[in-house]
Amino acid sequence: MYYKEDWEEASERIVAWWRREDVDRPMLVIHAPRERPLPHPPAPPVPDDPRAMRLDFAAVLARAEAHFAETAYLAEAFPYVAADLGPGSAGTFLGAEPVFHPNTVWYRPRFASLPEAEIALREDNPWWQWTLQATRQAVARAAGRYLVAVPDLIENLDTLAAVVGTYPLLYALKDCPHEVYRLQRQLVPAWNEIFDRLYNIIAPRGDGNSFMAFNIWSPGKTAKLQCDFSAMISAETFDEFVVPYMEQQTRHLDRVLYHLDGPGAIQHLPSLCRMARIDAIQWVPGAGAPGGGDPCWDFIYRQALDAGKGIMAHMPAAEVPAFVQRFGRRGVYISVGDMTSEAEGRELIRRVTR
Repeated sequence: MYYKEDWEEASERIVAWWRREDVDRPMLVIHAPRERPLPHPPAPPVPDDPRAMRLDFAAVLARAEAHFAETAYLAEAFPYVAADLGPGSAGTFLGAEPVFHPNTVWYRPRFASLPEAEIALREDNPWWQWTLQATRQAVARAAGRYLVAVPDLIENLDTLAAVVGTYPLLYALKDCPHEVYRLQRQLVPAWNEIFDRLYNIIAPRGDGNSFMAFNIWSPGKTAKLQCDFSAMISAETFDEFVVPYMEQQTRHLDRVLYHLDGPGAIQHLPSLCRMARIDAIQWVPGAGAPGGGDPCWDFIYRQALDAGKGIMAHMPAAEVPAFVQRFGRRGVYISVGDMTSEAEGRELIRRVTR
């Protein structure tokens, strides 16, 4: 790979992490300024209009390639692009309207109530057509120099909330649960179709994909799954309205990383650990909380590892050696804050390699 010279070795290590094999160091995602940047044309300026910033995809690709040329992707970090409409693309394909902001995207629900809602992928949806076209454009331009990822689709109750609204969905869990069951039964095959259509563009030989959230890749169908909505519901409600449908999703995929986000979601960790086809759990403490390497979160990582899952954690470089001392190397994947130099990144790799 042009921007990642050691991709063959890195991809083998990532596969070993998914399998929880015993290797000489944990998996690491490290970015640093490249000591000798690769030649590249100047990057187009970032427009002030947040809509144009995302939708002018030729400019998005040009800016990405300029960034790749100036970045060292150390250890298991790798360069990738995705047709990114924001976190929750699947909701836009199902009728939610994106509202673009400089740093994120919000969504206007499509339906006023759950009884009138129907979840189905419409081929003429403009956001779906844009994503298909942009993904094809990225694959053609990448040409093996970097990876093209499936965008951050999001799923389950998070996507239903985007389509019908958060408060209506919360009330429906008590007032008309049969409507939530109905929409969940519709959403799973729709999500599978969306994923498969994009996967078949990115990996027509079925040889694997990256998923834009959290630097994950694997041979076969690979995705990050989540339910951030779960922070607002009990463990019993999660087991009733989330787990059965997420289990259906996991059976459609080859490798699954679950994104566990914030203290309110910790109560669901036992249920996630019981789901056989979740391969790994990634913990994000949330705003204002201690960082991912703080020992106060060790019980989360230990519970996941003891259940046979891999773990992914995010932390500054200074916390990495102590974290590796506590948890070892098998099944451990650490995303490290950006380094100031390649030398600094390589020294960290040396310190945690036995």
